[in-house]
Amino acid sequence: TPVEGGAADVHPLLYYTTLDYWMELFGDSPAAVRLYSALLGVACVLVVYGLSREWFGVRAAFTAALITAVAPFHVQYSQETRMYMLLALALTLTTWVYWRALRRGGWGSWLLFAVLAGLSMYIQQLAAFFLMSLGLIPLWTRDRKQIIRTGLAAFGALLIYLPWLLYLPDQLGKLRQYWVQKPNILHFWLTLRSFISVNLDFSPAWWLPTFLLSAVLTVFLLVRAYRVLKRRVGSAAEREALRWVLWLAFMPMIFMWIASYLFQPMFLPRALLPSAVLFYIALAWLFTCGKMPPLVVGSLGSVWAVVIVFGLVTHYTWDTFPTPPFDEADHYLSDEMQPGDVIVHANKITALPMIYYDRDLPQRYVRDIPGSGSDTLAVPTQKSLRLLADDCAAVSANGAERVWFVTFKQLEEEMEELVEDEPDKAQYDSFAWFKNHYQQMNKKAFHDLNIYLFTEPDDASLRAICD
Repeated sequence: TPVEGGAADVHPLLYYTTLDYWMELFGDSPAAVRLYSALLGVACVLVVYGLSREWFGVRAAFTAALITAVAPFHVQYSQETRMYMLLALALTLTTWVYWRALRRGGWGSWLLFAVLAGLSMYIQQLAAFFLMSLGLIPLWTRDRKQIIRTGLAAFGALLIYLPWLLYLPDQLGKLRQYWVQKPNILHFWLTLRSFISVNLDFSPAWWLPTFLLSAVLTVFLLVRAYRVLKRRVGSAAEREALRWVLWLAFMPMIFMWIASYLFQPMFLPRALLPSAVLFYIALAWLFTCGKMPPLVVGSLGSVWAVVIVFGLVTHYTWDTFPTPPFDEADHYLSDEMQPGDVIVHANKITALPMIYYDRDLPQRYVRDIPGSGSDTLAVPTQKSLRLLADDCAAVSANGAERVWFVTFKQLEEEMEELVEDEPDKAQYDSFAWFKNHYQQMNKKAFHDLNIYLFTEPDDASLRAICD
């Protein structure tokens, strides 16, 4: 639904639709909805094995499957109810089918490639950067027949995507006020760091080893690949596969970075999960077929194993923004609530997960600052969820004698800085409004998730309206 020059949701529907059917069968508990992503992750490991075996043999295939299965970045998105693991599975499978179509021909393979490419765009529009990289591959050989077939398949994929393509202008309009920032050159390194560890703002003590390891692995990979390709080591098919895996591991990242400067910031490391999967295949080739000295292989493998363990431990123990223990916070409120109490969230970031964990609690939330980069939950989406945001803290409180206010420490600090820089935005500082009109009784912290109890509203709060 177009709204305020944008769109109610910038993502297409395939993941959401399949998840909806999944929940109809298995329920909507956290374990059930995450299981869907976990099974997609397992399927992706199987596809990685099959593709790697066809490219580089059994030994490399087992290594690639093992790396993918334990890579913290892959595990992280195999356990989130988001579309990125489905995207990785679809694009890895698309790559395999396209490889077979180019080498073996057959209209069945070309038709399947077109269908998979079109469906990938229904998962996440940023799939376009991977598909563009894939479609440029025939230009290497200048094989006119393969270029024409690729063009026809791309046209077929476009026809499949056409019904949703009509909504793309409104979706891109929404991105003009999106939260993604313009990347710099460091973002390449940050993305590679995520590929080998986990996509979280982990302890600074681990920054240096993960940055160094990502750089060292990449340098070894590119140097060994250059020597193999230059000296024509191995079969022609293996060398061609090596070109593919390197191109698809790095070029989508480069294209996304360039587009972020030419058009609109859209550099999103998690949307590069398909490239990460190809990067794991490339590293499997490096360890098994790269002809490195055993001591070097053992040293690199041992260091990476330590980083993998760190990444997995970080992922499984992460309990701060954006995933603090929302369920524990709900249990606390459920035990402390009195009749007539109201729970008010500073914005949707805390409201949506806590409402998910306990839908019986009377929870309300304040809308995002209109037109800001975080204003991403449009009114049509709120209506669909039957969770309409309030225009300001005064409306949410509604003169209640006791209000439980929920916010992130990070949001408190950001609002404080915003008001200091732009005093006219003071009306959007819900925390400040409660401190001005209520008495703060206590505070309960769930790591960086803060819950405040405000009582004894003043007379002005009872008459307050949104400015």
